[in-house]
Amino acid sequence: MNAFSSAFSRGLPHGVIAAIHLPDANSAIPNAVIHRLHADEQEFAGTLEGHRKVQWIGGRLAARHAARSIGADLGPLLTDPRGAPISPKSMSVSISHKEKLAVALVSKRVHGSIGVDYEVIGRDRSHIAEKILQAEELKEIEGLPDAQRWGAILVRFALKEATYKALAPRLGRYIAFDEASIRNFQNGQADLILNLKTGDGPEKIEALYEWMPEGLIATVRAKWD
Repeated sequence: MNAFSSAFSRGLPHGVIAAIHLPDANSAIPNAVIHRLHADEQEFAGTLEGHRKVQWIGGRLAARHAARSIGADLGPLLTDPRGAPISPKSMSVSISHKEKLAVALVSKRVHGSIGVDYEVIGRDRSHIAEKILQAEELKEIEGLPDAQRWGAILVRFALKEATYKALAPRLGRYIAFDEASIRNFQNGQADLILNLKTGDGPEKIEALYEWMPEGLIATVRAKWD
């Protein structure tokens, strides 16, 4: 596979998702790749280094690839103070990445605000459960066989990360793990219950997840009106 080449692109219920292969952090980034970015993006990318630069570029290329499939032009996709992509008013864009892959979910804003998180199963880090799960969620995890617990924790973590990304553009703040709980998993869907500390919650919120060959994809869509 070539660095910064397309890994996959497909339609999901919450939008179009696309993924880009990432090179090692210390790899030289070819000019041909840099020139695929908007001029303003090229300028910002020049201020970054290492993994951050590779992932930032990959995320923008993934978003542009996804947007093309629905006939949208994103223009420069820069970064807000919380590190999220600044989407054009007519679009909602969310980006996630790991060491080898950057993914972007793109949808028209009229359908709601979206969030995506991409995770790989990796080593068992079940110790994070108490930091990210509420009491009722921990109880559910404790009732599972040992071999299933880390995967169940990771799904909840990913959905909460996607929730933050879907809500933050509207609420303008960080949303903590204890402001959402995930319940009733069935066929790639889950109920997402919000307990926001400040700000008005959406009228409707949906949580979906899918185990793909490349890893776990979690998406959330929130709509206020």
